[in-house]
Amino acid sequence: MKQLGKILARVIEGSTYFTGWVAAFCMAAAALIVTEGVIVRKVLGISTIWQIEASVFLLIFTVFAGAPFVQKNEHHLNVDLVIIHLSPRTREITLIVVSILSCLIAGLVAWYAWPMWWESVVGNEHSESLWGPPLWIPYLFLPLGMTLLFLQYIIYIYAKIISLKRGEVIEKAKRFELKDIDLDEADSNPEES
Repeated sequence: MKQLGKILARVIEGSTYFTGWVAAFCMAAAALIVTEGVIVRKVLGISTIWQIEASVFLLIFTVFAGAPFVQKNEHHLNVDLVIIHLSPRTREITLIVVSILSCLIAGLVAWYAWPMWWESVVGNEHSESLWGPPLWIPYLFLPLGMTLLFLQYIIYIYAKIISLKRGEVIEKAKRFELKDIDLDEADSNPEES
């Protein structure tokens, strides 16, 4: 059973890693497509029909399929104003509780998004633009990303609980904001800021 859990964790981590890099590629591709669209429209004076919609679809993929990758590497934006002042154990418990709530929200969104995607497949829905791509493609990004995010949160929560049980807590909270600014220097010279 433990071996099966490790295999599933590797599959989830691998899928997350893959979709994260595809999301990065999609972001770059969207930027190139928008640039190409502007050049074709403004410089050459040719009308475009697919660039905006394609770039929007790529950015939708970037947001939803990139979210599990960001969670895997713990790079989501955090408001740590309160949490950095908690004791290490309380901070870890708080992170677990917040992660459980986030996991439930991701699971709920995925639960309702899969039928929406399936309806677009069965109904053969297409965009109303001149290009008219099938809508099942962008509709897939939401349930796929939220399912992977849900699974990634499960791995994260499990790892946090195990480390908490072992007593492996980080004593000092990391402050990600203002980490390169010397706060004492900024407070002594208010005119410069």
